[in-house]
Amino acid sequence: MDSARLRLVPERMPVERRPLERVRGTQDHQTRQASSLDAMRTKCEYAFGLHGFRRVDVPVLEPAELHLRKSGLEIISKLYSFHDLGGRRICLRPELTASMVRAAIAQPSPRLPDKMFATGPVFRYERPSRGRFRQFMQTGVEVLGAEGVLADAEIIALAATTLDSIGITKYTVTIGNVGILGELLTHLGLTGRRRALLLESLEDARRHGIEAVRTRFASLDPDVIHPDETSQIHGNAVTPDLSSASEDALARLVAQTSAGDLGRRTLEDVTTRLAARMHADTARAAVDRALAFIDELGAVRGDPDTALDAARALLLTHGLDPKPLDQLSETIALLDAFGVKRERVQIDLGLSRGLQYYTGMVFEVDHEALGAEKQLCGGGRYDDLYRVLGGRQSVTAIGFAFGLERLVLAKEAETGDGRGDQVPDAVFVVPSNPGDAVIAARAATALRQKGVTTTLDTSGRAARGAVAFAAREGFAYLAMVSREDPPGTLRLRPITPDGVPADETSAVPDGPIPITSALEWFRENPTVSSGGTGLPRSTNRAENGTEARS
Repeated sequence: MDSARLRLVPERMPVERRPLERVRGTQDHQTRQASSLDAMRTKCEYAFGLHGFRRVDVPVLEPAELHLRKSGLEIISKLYSFHDLGGRRICLRPELTASMVRAAIAQPSPRLPDKMFATGPVFRYERPSRGRFRQFMQTGVEVLGAEGVLADAEIIALAATTLDSIGITKYTVTIGNVGILGELLTHLGLTGRRRALLLESLEDARRHGIEAVRTRFASLDPDVIHPDETSQIHGNAVTPDLSSASEDALARLVAQTSAGDLGRRTLEDVTTRLAARMHADTARAAVDRALAFIDELGAVRGDPDTALDAARALLLTHGLDPKPLDQLSETIALLDAFGVKRERVQIDLGLSRGLQYYTGMVFEVDHEALGAEKQLCGGGRYDDLYRVLGGRQSVTAIGFAFGLERLVLAKEAETGDGRGDQVPDAVFVVPSNPGDAVIAARAATALRQKGVTTTLDTSGRAARGAVAFAAREGFAYLAMVSREDPPGTLRLRPITPDGVPADETSAVPDGPIPITSALEWFRENPTVSSGGTGLPRSTNRAENGTEARS
């Protein structure tokens, strides 16, 4: 073993006897909870497949730079990242979109649009609470090469109709457009870090108010704003951008007004300091106006007709193009054609989702019963991300993701049951005596080979205890085998809800019956315990159409 590897071997440590606990913010999913998540995943993926999406899988481990480039402070501040043994900075993926786009760049689709979905765990250093975890499951779709309002409307409608198919109905779709603020920032000449901070501030203002945003901005960029300042900028009046002013003209102005009395400073020093001060004044005025606009924009919310009217008046005041509002209006009209009820749709122009890669329409789906963690789904348009992550050209894109744990909570809130469709185990095979183990193993194997879900009792418990266990665990049938019966036979009894075999009034033949006869019985008769069929789980799911994959 080389010296590098030897350093990784821990020294002998005292044995700890205390139980090891799971990491805070993570969950152990026992059978029932795991089945609930599986049911949600299956139904979501089935809906995605109906819309022509194909499945992809992406790694849990990603280069941290994948998210540092464009995800924004909302994600970066919660990123689980570390340096691996090779010195590379790695992270646990905090969401699926960036990974799916990276994968599409590595293996480009021969044609566009490229429609894909993925499901899996994601990781964020959240403050744990009901519905908020540090490891949770997402399932989502992305469309690369999708342009226009028809694509926007279809992706929102897919989210809504997927919830309908699950049986979740008490939800609201909220739509915004971050491109409106982006246009104003371009108009003001705000680029780079300040532009990124201001785009992030849209969501912060929505959650915490504009004064909290001013304070935060002052701490991050003190050169251009102070939290106690009040803007004196109104309408379209902004201090002229001096970046293009002639330095020679400014120097002549300084020389004329100073009459040559510059003290120890040179004309170049004075000119440079004055230009810097004028630039700071310009930037301060631009940022102040942007924050005032963010405050006004965040107040535009409500039903589509009322909110869009207010938004048109606001954009007219600031001299901005109303095209994003026209697109929102078209999108809402198309949602009706896709079957999304208009009363479920709201407009909120303060919505930005806290991710820097969004460029246009954004949306969230909330559930009224989940309190602070009400968001079931979020997504939007991110037309720059493909190029930012290394693509050779810009590719328009749009997508969304569900949080599966929150779908389960929403389903439980509406129906009291988030488990989805379940079929109990079909047969519990019990040897009558310890010496019957061989024939019990043969009977269980024969049933499984025919596709029947079968559990063999290996506990050695008495027959009466086996019956009680089978009822408690939800088995449909009890099959007793004994070497005293003819080979290849078993004694079959349905299990009633009170935990005993059905009496002689049941139609199951009395006495030992061939295993082939038992198979016919399963197909022709409902189970006593579940009211379903005794067929294996896979058969029931296929009949319900939930086994499909795209």
